[in-house]
Amino acid sequence: MSKLKCLSILAFQMFLVKGIDGSIGDRSQFYNLCLEKCHNDNCDNDHRFKVLPSLSLRLLFWSCKEDCSYSCTWKTVDHFTSHGLEVPQFHGKWPFIRIFGCQEPASVVFSILNFYAHITMYWKFKRKYGCTYPMFYIWTYFSLVCMHGWFWSSIFHARDTPFTEVMDYSCAFIMVVTLLYCMLLRITYKNKRLFTVITCGYLSTLYSHLSHLWSGYINYDYNMKFNIVIGFLTFVITMIWWHRNRKKLSYIYLIGWFNILTVFVTILEVADFAPIFWILDAHSLWHASTVPLTILLYRFMMADCSYLSKCYSKLILNINHHIH
Repeated sequence: MSKLKCLSILAFQMFLVKGIDGSIGDRSQFYNLCLEKCHNDNCDNDHRFKVLPSLSLRLLFWSCKEDCSYSCTWKTVDHFTSHGLEVPQFHGKWPFIRIFGCQEPASVVFSILNFYAHITMYWKFKRKYGCTYPMFYIWTYFSLVCMHGWFWSSIFHARDTPFTEVMDYSCAFIMVVTLLYCMLLRITYKNKRLFTVITCGYLSTLYSHLSHLWSGYINYDYNMKFNIVIGFLTFVITMIWWHRNRKKLSYIYLIGWFNILTVFVTILEVADFAPIFWILDAHSLWHASTVPLTILLYRFMMADCSYLSKCYSKLILNINHHIH
């Protein structure tokens, strides 16, 4: 069997692997005994607090059962480390210090920074390039998708619930696919037939994947791998376009560097280590790294809109000259 076939089979099998919710920490006897005691001492039969909790817990809708899980997590971590054992994971996740009720404070802060980067760069883009510029509405749509996505990323990392989880995964998927969609429209600009084909493919992909995601048929691992595949496809297509136009378009290096740096920072998503100071993990650092990449992408968008405007203005002038 050829190497290519082996790699193809391996890649296919990766998509069949399902995530495991259980981890050493939440399966340990110490943790479960702690939970039982905490529930009996602090919660009523409806898992509500017997004593009114802090304002931050009430604002973020923490239940007594969830609060017991948090407190027992840290007691279990202390128990493991005091016996010379490694820090355990709980329900597939590392333990984080809760700040103002937020479960993953660093990821919350960096998600907000990404949201802020998109909204400030979009306003610069909008002020400088109005609706008469080519690709303006396409990139506006992309910006709104990203703002929406980072908003839900902030909510999800503050409070991990089934609803916020699906919203975060859905929005992340939409952002990745929409970037591919926008780049394909840019590369095939002014081709109306391809515009229809690409748009139909984009909408059908969104509908199919999101319907399965909301139905519970797609888990986190599958969704992440699918996003990586779409991101890699965007990288390949965009870099081919960059290679063919690098001498023609002086600003195209911006999208080239954006792609290369995106690949490098995505390695953080694969990394897995206990949070530094119980706050900074690989995922939060990945969120931090995407903030400057956002600025790089918007610089490309603005330069490209300017180029397309000049290019097609000259084309119209030349056509008018030949007619007259």
